[in-house]
Amino acid sequence: MSNSSGNPPHGRNTHLYKQAERLRVAAEQAKSAELAKQTRAAEQAKTMQRAQWNMIDHRAKWDTAGQAKAAQVRVDSSFFDKMWNQLKPGSQKAVKALTIGGLAAVGIPLVITALMHVGDPSKYFDDRSTWNEMLEDLKVSAWDVWITYFSEVAPYWMGHASETVQRYLRFELIGMFDELGRIATEISGTLTTLAWDIVDYNTSLVDLVTSYGPILLALVPFSGTLPGKALLVAAAFGFLKLLWGLVKEFIGKIKSLDLKLETLGHKMFELRGLFNVGDNKLHLKPVGYDPNLWVPVTKEN
Repeated sequence: MSNSSGNPPHGRNTHLYKQAERLRVAAEQAKSAELAKQTRAAEQAKTMQRAQWNMIDHRAKWDTAGQAKAAQVRVDSSFFDKMWNQLKPGSQKAVKALTIGGLAAVGIPLVITALMHVGDPSKYFDDRSTWNEMLEDLKVSAWDVWITYFSEVAPYWMGHASETVQRYLRFELIGMFDELGRIATEISGTLTTLAWDIVDYNTSLVDLVTSYGPILLALVPFSGTLPGKALLVAAAFGFLKLLWGLVKEFIGKIKSLDLKLETLGHKMFELRGLFNVGDNKLHLKPVGYDPNLWVPVTKEN
């Protein structure tokens, strides 16, 4: 006989009713757990997809930088030797003319100063290449950190530790890698500018000395007369004025680039400290110390 009152039956039927109720609740819990699992899986898939898209964008930028690196040019390795072969005879002629013209006390130190600022640009081109190689290694390291976490950790672990590491990776660590990359790029560009400034200074000095040296020396035979002496002195002063302007301009460029490199060095020093991840940085005591901070996505190990 059925119970028309709607109340649970008595006796054995009561036990069956409670058991059925427990089974219903368990089924609902299992269904909720499955839905939650599917939701987590969907979120992880979205996270992985976003990570892949982000790294594709980063990779495209890095490939562009690599192509730019491959397209870099530099002067011929024998340029410095060829320049000196032209510079020495011209400077000797200029020094001889300055001595005869009575301007040795002023002119010779200036000529020596100009020659002392002559440099070999190949060293700076080599340093630029070294920084570009470090930049490439830096970008590969950032890629390794990023893809390792999102492929080896994120799909399998949840909890406070996993979320904290993910936030640190997404919003801090990759940003610091990018900032290091920008600093390395600026240093590489500064070294490139320095190298080409040296090339420009060397060639300008060679042009000045090789053009004025013979002219000054040609005026020496006429220095025995007052007009000839005045002409030699005037030409020598013109040469020294141009020479001082060239040296002064080059020193100004070197000073500016040196200050820029010094500023970039300070930035890199400060950024290096940020990579020192301590307990206070991630707010874990320490990372992995409490197993409850790491929660597996499934019950399987």
